Amino acid sequence: MNERDHLRREPDASFEENVDILMVDDRPENLLALEACLASPAYRLIAKPSGEDALRYALQADLRRLALILMDVHMPGMDGYETAMLMRERKELRHVPIIFITATYKSKSNVKQGYLSGSIDYVFKPFDPDILRWKVENFVSLYRYQRELNHKNALLQERNREIELVNRRLTDAERRLLQHQKVLEQVVEERTKQLREANQEIYRSNRRFRTVFYTNPNLIAIRRLHDGTYLDVNDAWEKVTGCDVERMNALGEAALGIRESDRREADPHDGSKQIEYTTRSGERRHGLLSAQVLEVNDEPCELIVITDISERVALQKHLNRLDRLNLIGEMAAGIAHEIRNPMTTIQGFLQIWRKSEAPLPAEHIDLMLSELLRANQIITEYLSLAGNKESQFGLHRTQALIESVSPLLQAVAVMAEKSIEVRCESEGVYVRADENEMRQVILNLAKNGLEAMDAGGCLTIRTHADSEAAIIDVIDEGPGIPDHVLEKLGTPFFTTKEQGTGLGLALCYSIVERHQGTLAVTSGPRGTMFSLRLPRVAEDEVTEGTREVEA
Repeated sequence: MNERDHLRREPDASFEENVDILMVDDRPENLLALEACLASPAYRLIAKPSGEDALRYALQADLRRLALILMDVHMPGMDGYETAMLMRERKELRHVPIIFITATYKSKSNVKQGYLSGSIDYVFKPFDPDILRWKVENFVSLYRYQRELNHKNALLQERNREIELVNRRLTDAERRLLQHQKVLEQVVEERTKQLREANQEIYRSNRRFRTVFYTNPNLIAIRRLHDGTYLDVNDAWEKVTGCDVERMNALGEAALGIRESDRREADPHDGSKQIEYTTRSGERRHGLLSAQVLEVNDEPCELIVITDISERVALQKHLNRLDRLNLIGEMAAGIAHEIRNPMTTIQGFLQIWRKSEAPLPAEHIDLMLSELLRANQIITEYLSLAGNKESQFGLHRTQALIESVSPLLQAVAVMAEKSIEVRCESEGVYVRADENEMRQVILNLAKNGLEAMDAGGCLTIRTHADSEAAIIDVIDEGPGIPDHVLEKLGTPFFTTKEQGTGLGLALCYSIVERHQGTLAVTSGPRGTMFSLRLPRVAEDEVTEGTREVEA
């Protein structure tokens, strides 16, 4: 038995379930007669007394199991023809069979109107129950077979879609496979090209490196980081030091006698440091040593470069010597000029005393003594500026340094009708300094500030600190320092005072430099501030140093 016969002769049991049959008649006895004629467990009979009720049911109910409509033609209100035509307008009822049952409308025109209204059969009353039952059974069977056919058509369409999807997927997979294969071939070709170019570049880079390495005039060596074994040295290294790789591995750094130099020609930003090393002839040379970590055969190594700067060091020494000679010449000229004046005064008084042979008046002697003291002061400040005096460093609180000179400054300020305000914004801050030299710096800066102000002015001395330095600010309320004067501050013998020596600020800068500090100045129309910064001593050093002083 083929599948077609199976579909025709053995319907699916799922389609043998109850079906709905809609009966429409305005007379209850007619509806009862239809129910009695068609009573069956396979049917669900739905009775409606009018066309309106039938339409209302069609709008609200589930019509998927509606297999047949039995409708009376002559009904009050909406007759069977009109009801059938309205039902046919709904998509769900467009193909549901309608059988008209009538006892009055039996003419051909009535039958024709019935068929035109959408019916498929026309039954006259009184009807034969068996014939009506057979007709209903046939229409129900057609309905069930149609449902089963629709279901199998749907399954067949679904199966066709699945097969089409599988075929499309297979086709897409083959297409993607081919595309992927082409892409892989292109990737392999491109990768091969890149590897070939990379190998060529590596070869060229190695050649360049070897050329730079072996022909570089600087001393270059490569050694492993983990054990310090030298892998290679260049020609300059071997020529200058007389040590090849084997000798370097045997002797290590002792082969060159490397020692860090006391000079500071190196740049701390690039990690280089100045050293002294020994050549194969025993000569001590100066060089800049720098090291760079790199990988050689996937192993961390160190590239050591020594740049010879012996000529530069010698030149710098010569330049420093010339600079000192130039400074000494300038200072000697200034000292000669400053000392000649008091010496001329003393010489004049002595010549007068020799000719007159009379005792000199006391005021003349006092004047000569003051001129001698002035000359002695100039020589003393000159010697301090030259750095001949050795500084005696100790631990001192910045506040104590200010307090030690405060009485003298207050007396000077009162005599000049001015005032001094001391503000300590940080206590317990220590610096390592020569107490007398720091007092001299503070006194010099404070006296300059007092002299720059008019009567009634206030000089402020403020101490504070940050994480690295102790700071002493000397702030006056004077008219400020012109720009052209600011550029020359600290130059020996440069002064704007009538009786100044021009060595005060130069001496201050010299002392601050010996203390590894800085002296900055800012000036404006409302005053000038000198800011002295000295390295701050750590707290643990303060404790130890204080104990030593107390002991």
